[in-house]
Amino acid sequence: MSAPRPDLPGGLGALAALLLAVDARGLGGAVLDHPVHEQARLFASLVRSWLPAGAPLRRVPSSVTADRLYGGVDLASTLATGKIVAERGVLAGADGGVLVIPMAERLNTSARTAVCEVLDHGEITVQREGIADRHDARVCALLLDESVDDELVHPALKDRLAFSVRFDGRTGEELEWMADETEAHHFETLVREARVRLSQVSVDDEWAAALCQTADAFGVDSVRATLFALRCARALAALDGRLMVTEKDAEKAAALVLAPRATRLPPPPPPEEEEEQGDEQQPNEEPEQNEPEPPPPPPQMEQPPEPPEPPEQKDSDDDSTQPTPDSGELLRDAVQAALPPNLLAQLVQNSSAGSMQGRVGEETPNMLRGRPRGARSGLPRGGARLHLLETLRAAAPWQRVRSRMAPPAGAGAPAPRVAVRREDFRIRRFIEKTGTTVLFVVDASGSSALYRLAEAKGAVELLLAETYARRDRVSLIAFRGQGTEVLLPPTRALARAKKVLSALPGGGGTPMAHAIDAAMEQAIATRRGGSSPLVVMMTDGRANIARDGTPGRKQAEQDALAAGARFASQHIPAMFVDTSPRGEVVARRLAEAMKARYILLPSADAKALGGLVKTAIQMAEGGG
Repeated sequence: MSAPRPDLPGGLGALAALLLAVDARGLGGAVLDHPVHEQARLFASLVRSWLPAGAPLRRVPSSVTADRLYGGVDLASTLATGKIVAERGVLAGADGGVLVIPMAERLNTSARTAVCEVLDHGEITVQREGIADRHDARVCALLLDESVDDELVHPALKDRLAFSVRFDGRTGEELEWMADETEAHHFETLVREARVRLSQVSVDDEWAAALCQTADAFGVDSVRATLFALRCARALAALDGRLMVTEKDAEKAAALVLAPRATRLPPPPPPEEEEEQGDEQQPNEEPEQNEPEPPPPPPQMEQPPEPPEPPEQKDSDDDSTQPTPDSGELLRDAVQAALPPNLLAQLVQNSSAGSMQGRVGEETPNMLRGRPRGARSGLPRGGARLHLLETLRAAAPWQRVRSRMAPPAGAGAPAPRVAVRREDFRIRRFIEKTGTTVLFVVDASGSSALYRLAEAKGAVELLLAETYARRDRVSLIAFRGQGTEVLLPPTRALARAKKVLSALPGGGGTPMAHAIDAAMEQAIATRRGGSSPLVVMMTDGRANIARDGTPGRKQAEQDALAAGARFASQHIPAMFVDTSPRGEVVARRLAEAMKARYILLPSADAKALGGLVKTAIQMAEGGG
């Protein structure tokens, strides 16, 4: 008599660990979203324990270089033997096991490319430094997403992993339950049997079509996501001891794979269905000849995909394996129930955020400080530091050739053990993440200046409260009368800012050209100081003071447009906040001349303005 089959975990996070053990190569792995470190270690150890015996577990730091991942010359053995000795990289060493990458949002481009390569092909090819090897690298990747506002796991990595696991109380409890000694053996047997059964599990074409329609309804454009959902459904059926995917499997697969990738909410069902039902309830009633035809239903912006038609009836003992007429609707309900609670707010924010010119808070090369980014060929001068290990590694393959070509040493002079030449020198590379300086340029002219300055003051204080977690600074420039005045130099000191902002002047004309020039000069100085500027102009755009100080609206507007064109030539990210009651035409023209994002905000409070600025920073840092 076989042992009773253990119940599968009800939480999606713990269930994902089982599925990865069943089809690790097909599902790729998972992104662990802001996990508790103990739970992340438990998740990885469980997946490894359920894989075939001897499966390795490799933990890779986010600062790893491509050389360490791919492998290359074994420096010590090569120098000792005088011939090239190859060294297996981390990816080849993790073949058949689990690869854990903490802080995956910080992976550099070369390391990210290496991980994507093994997830796509299951092998790596090394052709460098006189080595030409090919190694199997079938890994299950677990990426720990520990990002903050300005860092995100690259979409290319997320796209190649089936699951995105968000840890909560239930997930942690179920992981501990599955790790218990009394349950561990049952789950190990269950996974081993499911792995054998997986190749025999089949999926009805209608379920595949329903998953594709569900992905389209929620804006999931990646083909990999649908393929992952099909593989996930097959693994679920194998875990449950079945050879055919059922409705329950398709629903769970959609919730596990498609829900975290949703980029929009599906539209409501079309109203034609209700009309058709009303016609069916009165089949014998004939319409009058002279009755006008009802008007067509209003067009929908986005029609949800029609549910698949029911297939022909087949002789089967289990009808649950056959899709129902509303199978697409069932899967959409399952995905919508599994959506994160804050998805709607994120979608609204992303849809309202526009693109900005340039980028703020970007990564820039640095020779002295920052995150290590490997080495490159060069001379150790101008502040650059020699990377000794990589220099020796570059020289090692040429030792035998150089020893033959070297002139004989003089009497009593020892022969050099390692011949290093100029072309072997490697210098260290670093990448430094620059901070952001938000420059508020506020119109302090006229009777309404008091309200604008109050809004700017509140927004500055709100943003300063968050600079302790980031390296951002804020500055405040007011313009009125004949010129501009820097009220608050770039700072992240909240106490100093409150003291300076306690009394702000107002009244006078609007020297718009001077204000744009001052913003450009301050932004350029900020950029030279190693920070990325973001200019936020708050004005109604009614320029009435020309550049030479004479009053006159026509000349003042011409000078302001010319200043805006010069501002745009510097490629400075900017927001133009129009504070007029209904929006001014000249304000839009100025925003276009500056190539700034135009926002009409006639009655904004400090919280709304601060939220707009934070959204602009995040969108620009993300490359939007």
